[in-house]
Amino acid sequence: MKAMLITRKGWQALDKELKYLWKEYRPEITKKVQEAAAQGDRSENADKA
Repeated sequence: MKAMLITRKGWQALDKELKYLWKEYRPEITKKVQEAAAQGDRSENADKA
């Protein structure tokens, strides 16, 4: 089986996405979950109303 290689540019794109997910997106989702929990609503469809 041939090894899959990644270019520096590809690695940088993945690293940038990972940092975004951890530093921006995850805290935003955590805040939404906390707000829903504070209102007593943790159902799957809580944000879709």
